[in-house]
Amino acid sequence: MMRGVLLAAALAASACAAPPDFGRGAGPTGTFVIPTQLPNGRVELTIQPHYALGSTVTIPVAISTTRGTITGPLAARVLASGVNEGTSPAEVLVRSLVATSVTAAAGQRRMTSVSWDGLDEQGRLVPADAYSLVLEFQLDGAGAETQGRAGVTLQLNAP
Repeated sequence: MMRGVLLAAALAASACAAPPDFGRGAGPTGTFVIPTQLPNGRVELTIQPHYALGSTVTIPVAISTTRGTITGPLAARVLASGVNEGTSPAEVLVRSLVATSVTAAAGQRRMTSVSWDGLDEQGRLVPADAYSLVLEFQLDGAGAETQGRAGVTLQLNAP
């Protein structure tokens, strides 16, 4: 199951930016650091292999910049994936989250976090499943002003 979480997290990150390395493996706290390389730096999201349904999920976000600035997360969304009626893959917005943005200038590393209480937009507890967390960042000095994304898969299990 842990391989599936890592694979899903790597696939989510690869859809957002350059091909990821697979981060550092489970550390002494049982967490995984999932890196996303951006044109002018790197974003690292620290996740656990799974979270208890009904608990608050807090994801530490580290932003490191090599040139210019990276600001974010500007937006944070939780998505559910599935198959639509036409049998095509589909993503549905589960919840937009409040994100506290920070700005990292060249040579700096800044930390923030994003939290999700496991509720959807209507305030209902979501079912146990895997959800995608997608964060958006403003990149200045990356050749042109642009946006970048970082993402991970969050596995919520019934207690």
